[in-house]
Amino acid sequence: MAKRKNADGHAWHFVQTGGLMQVDFKSVDDVLNLDKLDQKLWVALACPVSGLEFSDETLQILDIDKDGRVRVPEILAAVDYIKKYFKKPEVIMEEGDTIPLDALGDEAFDCGHSPSESASSILHILEKDNATEIGFDDISVNDKLFSPTVFNGDKILPAEVIHDETACNVVKEIIDATGGCDDISGVKGINREQFEAFFNDVQAIHDWREMAQKDAPGIFFLNFGTDAAFSAYSEVKDKIDEFFMRCSVDSYSDDLSRKLGERDLESMQDGLDKENLSLLPVASINKEKNLPLKKGINPMWADKIKTFAEQVVSQLFDSDKESLTEIEWKKIKDDFEPYSAWFNAKPDNSASSLSFERVDEILSSDARQIIEHNLAEEEKHPPVALATVDLKKMLLLRRDFLKLLKNYVSFKEFYDPDQLAIFQCGVLYIDGHSCDLCFKVSDAAKHASMSPLSQCYLLYCDCTQKATGKTMQIAAMVSAGKTENLMPGRNGLFYDREGKDWDAVITKIVENPTSIKEAFWSPYKKLARFVQEKVTKMASDAENKVSDKMSATVDHPAEAATNAAAATSKKIDIGTIAAISVAFTGIATVVGGLMQAFLGLGAWIPLGILGIILLISLPSMFIAWNKLRQRNIAPILDASGWAINGNVKISIKLGNTMTQTASRPKGSTLNPYDPFEQKGFPIKRVIFALVIVAIVVLALVLIIKNPNGIVGVWENIKGFFGKFMVKATETVENAVPAAS
Repeated sequence: MAKRKNADGHAWHFVQTGGLMQVDFKSVDDVLNLDKLDQKLWVALACPVSGLEFSDETLQILDIDKDGRVRVPEILAAVDYIKKYFKKPEVIMEEGDTIPLDALGDEAFDCGHSPSESASSILHILEKDNATEIGFDDISVNDKLFSPTVFNGDKILPAEVIHDETACNVVKEIIDATGGCDDISGVKGINREQFEAFFNDVQAIHDWREMAQKDAPGIFFLNFGTDAAFSAYSEVKDKIDEFFMRCSVDSYSDDLSRKLGERDLESMQDGLDKENLSLLPVASINKEKNLPLKKGINPMWADKIKTFAEQVVSQLFDSDKESLTEIEWKKIKDDFEPYSAWFNAKPDNSASSLSFERVDEILSSDARQIIEHNLAEEEKHPPVALATVDLKKMLLLRRDFLKLLKNYVSFKEFYDPDQLAIFQCGVLYIDGHSCDLCFKVSDAAKHASMSPLSQCYLLYCDCTQKATGKTMQIAAMVSAGKTENLMPGRNGLFYDREGKDWDAVITKIVENPTSIKEAFWSPYKKLARFVQEKVTKMASDAENKVSDKMSATVDHPAEAATNAAAATSKKIDIGTIAAISVAFTGIATVVGGLMQAFLGLGAWIPLGILGIILLISLPSMFIAWNKLRQRNIAPILDASGWAINGNVKISIKLGNTMTQTASRPKGSTLNPYDPFEQKGFPIKRVIFALVIVAIVVLALVLIIKNPNGIVGVWENIKGFFGKFMVKATETVENAVPAAS
């Protein structure tokens, strides 16, 4: 472990893991001095808010500018927040999701109350006055914390919080009159402005009523019946004015009166309905200017005229009066003039709908004082809604901030074999592999351009949960085992971090070496695959050719017989035979030369064989070794929305821990007998046949090249092995005297 000191005197601890030097958070001082750590030494400079195995809520709170990424300045802002509001910031270094009350600071939130005051207020509402810590459960108890029956500090007073029945009813009337405000409990309430405005309006209605008492005989000329009489009078006033006006026009001009009558009839051409009928005069126009009160009334106005006659005419004139003259109508209008002037001066406010009796009840009660007292209590109470937001942020930082630093400033959890990094989304099981390093893919296009730079063998898979309809795309790194059976379309099973299973299907593969061992066999596998494909193609072509000939023979037998006769009569070209002989002789000469050189190695033949093998496999092994050393997941993380500040190497040793292959558990046994064993490709027989063919070809070449033919070859073979026999005899003879 390396220790590096900053200019400010803080000593940082660094560790080297997987070739990556990263800071190790030993104490809370390392966190509080994070702004002094050179940003070139941070592993990451930004991370996405979503798609990680980490609290989205915590990341969203840290994302101050809401751009979907948490960058270095926002991490440092969280450090400042911890310094400001935690009295004992060392609590974030311990695992847990509660904060002791003595760890909360006294610096006020933006709402005006400190963390300590806010927590105490919330616990008091929950009847936990003896509690020593606060947790997520305490700020999430909506049935108590956000109940309309408690003061919650949002400056909105619901009726339910007031225990006095009269005052409670007044608050409800204020809500009905003003619309009220939304309390955080979900019910309606009132604020101070609405409270004061309503009582001012009630007082204005009362003062307006008091003004009428000064001239009561002139205004209330019908005593207690004046209000009802004025209401009936107002309903028919305009219509009666119209009637007497039409009567005056009739007296003035018969022609004009006739035209008005014709217009009335034209309005009825579309049909006799209530709307058109109500537009006609209230009664028949007559030169005597008498308005009938009982008979001959427009049906649409009959009820209102009847009420007017009962409430007004019968009170001022004879109760059996049959009609009303224009002079009598003018008297009625004059009598109502003072009342009308007073009534039109009525304040149009939130208390206008209240009766005079209710206005007097409200003003004579102590409702105003009770509501005032409760509003004052509500306003001085710490705002629960705002306090819970800040306290929740403190709880989230207390629970998650150190973990985030170990996956952001450093990648300690990624290099810890007992933990998973926040970008590791689960485990993929496929083709006898379990891949522990899986990434969520949010931008497939960016991954397509960045992932090849990682030098990792990657499987891109589409994952689905049919039960829920959810889909997800992942990239899984394969760092061990065979890969020849991995191809697009293969199915597997993916388990997310919550243990839920998803169907997975390979959609794309980024091929790179997974191990040096696999690279050793890679050339031979490629050769075998190439030969197999060529042989299969040749066999398929031959089969198609034979099939075509048979079809042609059946379809056109005469033409087929002619072609066969022509082919039989065709003579073999002497030049072709000579060319084949020359080619065969050349091949035999080359093969013979190689075999003669190989056999000329003598005792070094095994080393020659090893050299040939290395000549074939070593380039692949070197390329694989070089790529395995360069494996780096930084491009993959960058494609996922991170900003990685360097290389996050996957060494061969680390890679071997991130992909496991199938193996029998220790202590288990295996019965080798398999009654249904599949007979595979007879590779041993093929190799044996190839060796026999090679020996025969070699023998023919040697016989042809040796002047003495087969006898000369046999003498050479005996001479070659005779050298070994002489050396062995000399070795034994020399060993006997030494032993004696």
